Amino acid sequence: MSILRLQEKHVTKYVWEGNERLLRPIRHASWVLKHEDILDQRVKRLIDHSGFGHLLKFKHIDFNHVLITALVERWRTNTHTFHFPLGETTVILEDVELILGLPIDGQVVTGITSGDLISFYNQLLGFIPPSTAVKGNAIKLSWLNNTFQELPHNATDDVIAQHARAHILTLIGSLLMPDSSGSKTFNVSIIVGRLEQRKELQLGCWAWERITCISPQLQPLTDEEVQQGVGFPSRWTRRMHGTHIGGTIVPQIRAIFDGIKVKEFLWTPRLITIEVSPTARVVVPLICFATVEFHQVDRVMRQFGFRQSIPSDPFNLDQLHKEDMRGRIDRYWPQYHVAWIAMWNDRHNLHDNSNGNLHEFNGNQFNGNGNLHDNSTYMQWYINHTIRYITPIQSSFDDDN
Repeated sequence: MSILRLQEKHVTKYVWEGNERLLRPIRHASWVLKHEDILDQRVKRLIDHSGFGHLLKFKHIDFNHVLITALVERWRTNTHTFHFPLGETTVILEDVELILGLPIDGQVVTGITSGDLISFYNQLLGFIPPSTAVKGNAIKLSWLNNTFQELPHNATDDVIAQHARAHILTLIGSLLMPDSSGSKTFNVSIIVGRLEQRKELQLGCWAWERITCISPQLQPLTDEEVQQGVGFPSRWTRRMHGTHIGGTIVPQIRAIFDGIKVKEFLWTPRLITIEVSPTARVVVPLICFATVEFHQVDRVMRQFGFRQSIPSDPFNLDQLHKEDMRGRIDRYWPQYHVAWIAMWNDRHNLHDNSNGNLHEFNGNQFNGNGNLHDNSTYMQWYINHTIRYITPIQSSFDDDN
């Protein structure tokens, strides 16, 4: 059980004890998404240029919290992967680029979280929010929505840029990185940052893309549409004919995942015509202020079309996982995480594995769908080191079926 550390605190322990929980997704009425059709084109062009433009297409997507809950049950923080009966899988940087359309290369999202925020707000937004709209270095989304709903007719380039920043903050706070209350956006200093965070929007699309037995029904794309990039960044932004998730309560979805068939999980889900950054294939730290997590793609080689081998031990980042922004407003995160940032900055030296931490994996491509028999070397190791099935042996769902 070497990759099942902290099992005594994992949600599966509570499931086996007969306790159920349901995650309620954080929702906030995003003005940007509701009014994208009438968003001033000058503002929209700047949002597109920043790399956040594709997020405006996600206004019609509504995820089932039952599905999200069942997925979270399979998440393991020490490997940063989902443990399914067929092997480990996860949301990779390639998914961030192909599903959300967000850039995955660039500078780390970090900086100082204190200082003269009043001048900072005035410079970047053109307004100083009232004290009731600010908590620490976070701004209430409701204030952003009310203040930046309409661009002045005679807006200067500076004012247009300020509105674009406000809308980007709203996208971050309502879609990418909602806080526990669903009412505040993330630290204002990441307005121009590049984000990689695993949240409901991305996770839901990822699951639909990979697991065919729970995905909604879409009109198939023609070969010509694929070549034209119609399905990029996410084909799930198109109108759906219906939702098919195979169940309406968590135990049902949990049982579907436990009994998932070989052909129901797609390791390489669709024809990709977009060139993805080579960073998507690198074992590298992902950094966002206090947060450091490893992009452990060597554990999910099949998602790149390679045969899976036994991966190296996961990085132990227990101490880093305890870090957060609370009470550390004066900490200069670029210095605190200087070693991890150096590894990220060296990501393009893909073949330099001298430090044992940073490398691009290569391997043998598989034929077929990439699934492995239980008697294969990798699956034998996986079976002996993880929990493949979560449904309690004596469950009410089993009794009813």
